[in-house]
Amino acid sequence: MKKFFVVCYLLLYSLSLLGSDTTDSLKLLLDKHPMQDTARVNLLNLLGYNFWIIDPLQSEMYGHEALRLADTLQYAQGEAFANRVVGVSHWSRGHYVTALEYLFSALKIYQTLDDTKGIGSIFNNLGLVYFDQGDYALGLEYFEESLVRYRSIGFEDGEVRVLNNLGRAYMRLDSLDKAEEVYNVVLEKSQRSGNRYDMAVLYSSLGELNFSRQAHEIALDYYKRSFAIREQISDLEGMAMCLYLMGKTYLARAEYGLAEQHLLQGVEVALKVSTRKWMSHIYETLKDLEEAKGNYQQALVYFEQFSARKDSLFDEEKSRQIAEMETRFQTLQKEQTLQMQEKQLQIYQQQARLQALIRNGLLLGLLVLLVMGYLVVSRQRLKIRKNKELLEKSRQIHASEQALAVAALENVRLKEKELRQELDYKNKELTSYTINFIQKNELMEELKAGIEQLKKSQDREVAHKLNGLNRLVENSLHIDRDWEDFKRHFEEVHKDFFKTLKEQCAELTNNELKLCALLKLNMNLKEAASMLGISPESVKTARYRLRKKLNLSRDENLVDHIIHLESGLAKSNNE
Repeated sequence: MKKFFVVCYLLLYSLSLLGSDTTDSLKLLLDKHPMQDTARVNLLNLLGYNFWIIDPLQSEMYGHEALRLADTLQYAQGEAFANRVVGVSHWSRGHYVTALEYLFSALKIYQTLDDTKGIGSIFNNLGLVYFDQGDYALGLEYFEESLVRYRSIGFEDGEVRVLNNLGRAYMRLDSLDKAEEVYNVVLEKSQRSGNRYDMAVLYSSLGELNFSRQAHEIALDYYKRSFAIREQISDLEGMAMCLYLMGKTYLARAEYGLAEQHLLQGVEVALKVSTRKWMSHIYETLKDLEEAKGNYQQALVYFEQFSARKDSLFDEEKSRQIAEMETRFQTLQKEQTLQMQEKQLQIYQQQARLQALIRNGLLLGLLVLLVMGYLVVSRQRLKIRKNKELLEKSRQIHASEQALAVAALENVRLKEKELRQELDYKNKELTSYTINFIQKNELMEELKAGIEQLKKSQDREVAHKLNGLNRLVENSLHIDRDWEDFKRHFEEVHKDFFKTLKEQCAELTNNELKLCALLKLNMNLKEAASMLGISPESVKTARYRLRKKLNLSRDENLVDHIIHLESGLAKSNNE
């Protein structure tokens, strides 16, 4: 059954954007698959993906359902796609702030999964959001980043769509010749692939290019070609856009009747898909049309309609704050990574300098011995005629000193090697013990959950026995001996850790000391929660209280502080 749905997924994905036949097939598959599994998540996401251009409200509904199920199943790939579906559905209706929130959530997951195609798709969608808000330069940057990802994996369909968007950005930035170059490439690739949606997008873009060059007749021809294709594939959002562009062109040609006809038809289509951005553009153009006709009263009515939608459509400051916040977050992550790398490099350099110092010291000592030997031999040569026996004895002393020096050097090297092996073994032992501890707790939690499920049975005797097992599980989860064993292994590797921690804050409780040990091992929330036998939210609360006790400022990183505590860098790095 699973293979069947994988095949369906790949087939329907390749047929996406082809109209209502695909959505009907997906709905049929969804009805035949009631199981709450990853295959259902994929079907819901594909439905949401196909409804982008048909009915964004439906798209959002399927996206949210997929998001809830993916979160329950901890299905990261499905969760990322669902966030993208919801984000794009909001973008198509002009809800730019909400669109950015969901798209950035999807980007984080794709980056965690190292999904190049997913990252490229999100960059393209983010570019469209900023483009529609008038920030063409930022939109261009995201399109270029998307193009790099798509080309790195040879995803030509995605490359065509991004190139189309790049051309539109160049047009808005008055680089018409560059836009035309890009469109020529898109035309060649689209004709080769035969993708109707890509051709429709290209035709509308070529229409805008010719409109910018005052070639209104050619522009209208391209708009009509685009509209015909979009009508065939039920792309209502695209149809509203084409009707707006045609109305705008007829207005420029002073053909007021045709302009009004297309613009009012655009209003009807835009209302069907609740797309505020095209409603706003259309009402603004209708206002211009009535002004050109001298109907200022009607122009005022349209202007009020335009203003009402514009005010709700553009919350530019808030969207920029979200973007800036995300940029700061990514920058902070990069800075923290660089700091960790620099600190690790400093440790390696210190170790290398220490080893070089030891080596040079030994060599210097050997050199001194050799010089001393040489002086002794030279002196003995001067006295050889007086006392041959004394010279022979001096030579024996010299040979003995050399042997002792070599033996001392070898002992130092062996001791250093032994210490490194012992430290590596203890680190491995601590890691193994920690992993086993986590796995045991996770197993106990799963067993506890299973017991709770079985306790719902109507058999009282079974329920009574399960209660006993449940108590055994809970006792197993909180046996202090495990923590004593863990503490013993931990202190063998980090001898002065708890001592240094107590010196810094004597008020720390045993549980807080345990949490500090887990932070020292750089464990994430889930792992720490498993080790402590509490929920991830409780771990967050415990970390917050720990920060207050350690008197850390908002800018100081708790994990960095704990990791570098023994080296004495925790405070100095943050002061």
